[in-house]
Amino acid sequence: MQAALAWSRRHVRALLIAGVALLLVVGLGVTASWHFSSVALVPDHSEWPLETRVEAVEPGRIVLSRDDHSSQPGVYGLDWQAGHAIVGSILGEGNNTVTRRLRDIRGYLVPKIKVGFDSHVYSGDPRQALKLPFRSVGVPSPLGPMPAWLVPPLARGTRPAAGQTWAIVVHGHNDNRQNDLRITPTLRETGLTSLLISYRNDLGAPSSPDGLYHLGETEWVDLAAAIRYALAQGAHKIVLIGYSMGGALITQLMERSPLANRVNAIAFDAPVLDWRSVLEFNAEQMGLPGTLSLPVQWTIDARVDPNWNSLDALDHTEDFHLPILLFHTAEDDLVPISTSEDFANALPHWVTYYRIPTGGHTEAWNVDPEQYDHRLKRFLKQNLSGP
Repeated sequence: MQAALAWSRRHVRALLIAGVALLLVVGLGVTASWHFSSVALVPDHSEWPLETRVEAVEPGRIVLSRDDHSSQPGVYGLDWQAGHAIVGSILGEGNNTVTRRLRDIRGYLVPKIKVGFDSHVYSGDPRQALKLPFRSVGVPSPLGPMPAWLVPPLARGTRPAAGQTWAIVVHGHNDNRQNDLRITPTLRETGLTSLLISYRNDLGAPSSPDGLYHLGETEWVDLAAAIRYALAQGAHKIVLIGYSMGGALITQLMERSPLANRVNAIAFDAPVLDWRSVLEFNAEQMGLPGTLSLPVQWTIDARVDPNWNSLDALDHTEDFHLPILLFHTAEDDLVPISTSEDFANALPHWVTYYRIPTGGHTEAWNVDPEQYDHRLKRFLKQNLSGP
């Protein structure tokens, strides 16, 4: 009898311990799911992290501590407290250092400070960054005016620029219009009026009613407002250019809006074409099975109730029967290149696809600006010329 009672107590104790352990695991899972859903849904406009140490500054060059950023080939901005510069090609490498070209220093740059690598390259508005003429405009939207930069096309000789073909450029998640300055000179030289837009939850723009991103499902309305603005200003042809989540805004507009038939061409750079694939990919990047993204999806469901099938562009490829230019870097660790490749394979007669071997997320331009600009200019001339 006593032995049976002791066994029963041990059994109950084991069940209690297992129950507590299960509750802890569930609690940790809920906490982790909420955290990672917030990464996707909660606006965060933090500055670039200052992770690279300046070892020496010389005329036209800078020596930096070696890390993944400082050793990445290409052209990048360099940010520090109250300063900005541009670094270019790698000139030399030591055991723990990288020497790069340096130009356009604004501020006080000295050894021993920490700097951040900025894929935007340029800082400020179009005039401050590139000496380009521009106007700040407010695009009317259902939530209020959305700030935008309007850059006119380049005039040819004494002939004024007509500006009847417009490029509407859409930045990505938690990003801003400075991202779009990299291609603005090429758009201007090709004869396009450029509208670099904001959308809800951007700094300086109205917030969404719940203060959250909706992965493109509501933000596309602000893109539609920009198209209406361009048409009201005399635009005859429109090309949409989207980076990262900006691509999701474009795909949502093409599926949902009657204004889709006013779009003449699209250019994508590392676009989010399927949010479920992005969540699975990021789980795998952390060394976890992709299926562990499911709790994050369920938490996002509870918070903003997205239509996942609508957010998968491969589920409605019939909406994209128009010329499309697509760039994606193979080293992208945020948005899987496989989604771009599947999209290009599904639309071989419409998509001109460039797989860039190196470079991080939306860094195809940074790796080789001259080649990127050449490909973009050629695409625009081929598909937007004529009446």
